[in-house]
Amino acid sequence: MPVRTPHFPDLLFGSAARLRRWEAALMGLLAAHGYRELHPSLVLRESIPEGALRFFDGDELVALRWDFTVALAGLLARGFAAPPDRVAYAGAVFRRPIQPWEAVERFEVGCERIQPEGEPSDEADVELACLLMAIPGAIGLKNAILHLGHAALVRRPLEAEGLFGGLADEVVAALSRRAPHRVREVLKGHPSAARLTAHAEALLSELDGPGTLNALGASPYAHLLEGEREHMDRALKALLPILPANLELRVDLADVAGLGFYTGPTLRLWAPGAQQELAAGGRYDRLFPDLGRPWQAAGFCVRLSRLLDLAETRPDLFEPLP
Repeated sequence: MPVRTPHFPDLLFGSAARLRRWEAALMGLLAAHGYRELHPSLVLRESIPEGALRFFDGDELVALRWDFTVALAGLLARGFAAPPDRVAYAGAVFRRPIQPWEAVERFEVGCERIQPEGEPSDEADVELACLLMAIPGAIGLKNAILHLGHAALVRRPLEAEGLFGGLADEVVAALSRRAPHRVREVLKGHPSAARLTAHAEALLSELDGPGTLNALGASPYAHLLEGEREHMDRALKALLPILPANLELRVDLADVAGLGFYTGPTLRLWAPGAQQELAAGGRYDRLFPDLGRPWQAAGFCVRLSRLLDLAETRPDLFEPLP
């Protein structure tokens, strides 16, 4: 059972054993598919983000590692002329909580798939989805739900209408509430109001397997998004025949979480009874070019801290530890 002293979890025997077992199982799964572990430093000495846990090392302000993806990107950009194509990681990150009940220290396992700029990404995106589909079985989660989305389904229409900054953020917030009428309210008087409202209604009209893609046909931006629809359709055709019996696959066209970071397909793993996603990831092709490297990347993170909390409150969702 996790015991929380102000925001820092102490793991008692059962939770500590489960954490180590899960880490070993997931890192073994990733290693079997060619992912090699990198372990970026726990201490950040430059580009310290908001929300990081900061302290002074002598006269120098430093911070604890707050995100594996960003830390790995910096390590790879500095240390490699050509990127390793598959990278895995495991450990803790430290972030100041948004909610008072959230822990500062969070345990994670994840992977990154890196390619030269311009290389076709379909195969890599399906590879990551297949790996994420195997996660529930690896950790003994009896049932799970995988949501497949695509960040460009929202970003490209906003960019086509010249919507950026605060107004675009309000549209995204309305979509995150699953409320098309709020999109209309936010854009009242704007020339794009009717088109973006109709698009929001199309995105939110269904949440049910591959048939959901057909809803894009009713969007005013259907032609603009034809490539993204075809990309998702190809992924579904590859994934559905190998879908595990304990996993449900849903298409979430209105997934806007992390829209400022993700550029392509998104993946989110849920479980019955879970209030938050248990794993998440997707394609983020802008990260390495911003660091001066012409590489594209995708990956996902398994949030072991949330899984530990779920195992404590809903042990019936998991197979018993041997």
